[in-house]
Amino acid sequence: MRQGRPAALTFLAHRPRIGLAFRTALAATLAWVIALALPGEIPDTYPYFAPLGAVVGCYSTVRSSVRNSARAVTAIVCGALLSVGTAELLGRDLVVIPVVVFLATLLAGWRFLDGQGSWVLTVGLFVLVVGVQHPVQYALGYTTLTLLGGCVAVAVNTLLPSLPVAQSRDALHTLARTLADQLDDLAEGLRRDDPPGPREWAQRLRSVAPVRESLRASRQETEESVSGNLRARRNLELVREQHVTGVALENVAVRVEELTELLVEALTPRDEEVALPTGLRGPTAEALAALAVVLRTQDGQEDRRPALWEAVRRLSAAETAAQFPTDRDRQAAGAVVTGLRRCLGALDVRDPESETSDDEAFVPTPWVRPDPPGSHGGLGRTGPGRWRARLRRSRR
Repeated sequence: MRQGRPAALTFLAHRPRIGLAFRTALAATLAWVIALALPGEIPDTYPYFAPLGAVVGCYSTVRSSVRNSARAVTAIVCGALLSVGTAELLGRDLVVIPVVVFLATLLAGWRFLDGQGSWVLTVGLFVLVVGVQHPVQYALGYTTLTLLGGCVAVAVNTLLPSLPVAQSRDALHTLARTLADQLDDLAEGLRRDDPPGPREWAQRLRSVAPVRESLRASRQETEESVSGNLRARRNLELVREQHVTGVALENVAVRVEELTELLVEALTPRDEEVALPTGLRGPTAEALAALAVVLRTQDGQEDRRPALWEAVRRLSAAETAAQFPTDRDRQAAGAVVTGLRRCLGALDVRDPESETSDDEAFVPTPWVRPDPPGSHGGLGRTGPGRWRARLRRSRR
């Protein structure tokens, strides 16, 4: 049993959808039970609106549950008021349906409602068609019981909050592996006597952008889950580390995309396009391979960053000593070296002897604690200023 429990927890940690499904089912059940226990004719007639509100309000984080529940309830109220008001003014003839649909469609575009705007049109039609016998009672039941369900969903998410650090860690590893694979492909192409042609390069290249966007979305969800999370205090340092690593990898991803485009163009020259000199291809491949090793071994015991620094230093020296037929060729080679130097800066790779970083290094954006000043959420009295100070790196 003791061995099975960590395995089960690990399984659930990497599958946050299971936790979300459990919280949604629990919130819907509780909302249904509470609605049936309430006195009055409205909860007795329309109890199913309570679990509907719970389903609408269940999201992966406490903040998103509050935000989307508020938007959904606002949209429902707008739809109910629009339908009842229009029916009172125009009567219940056929003409009222296109008028309500027209106005509800316009109102659904309200920026505040965001993704919940469709509820305006849905509720407006339901009040006209389904609640035709008792429109006011139906509208009250829809709005009040949906609000009840949304409150239950927020309460469940607050008591059983999620902190998807495992999912964010997986996204970090996926991006690092994707970048390393692409760098290895570039290095292998540079080492060949006959570089790949345009068609073969197209087959080798991998799109980094979707993986980078997936990491960004995962990191934002993790940082948002800190707000209102009663259990977040013990994981704040881990969230901070993931943020710093994520920013570094995103910066490296941008540089790798630039290097990929530049090297593919340089190795497949056409007409007067620039070409990378043969003498620089070996050092460039060595530097790319060293960067790939660093990306794959960030969590390992052995620090491979000094080897990356030396590889980039040798490439820079070779670029300085090389003879170029035109200034454009020199600029292209210099751009490759600059791109690798910026990868050093993003990964905070320093000269092992002087402990100074390259001039191309840049400081990642510091992380600001998601909770606003004065709010609660399990973070105590740690203010944003203190977090900025802890995350800020001195510009070198």
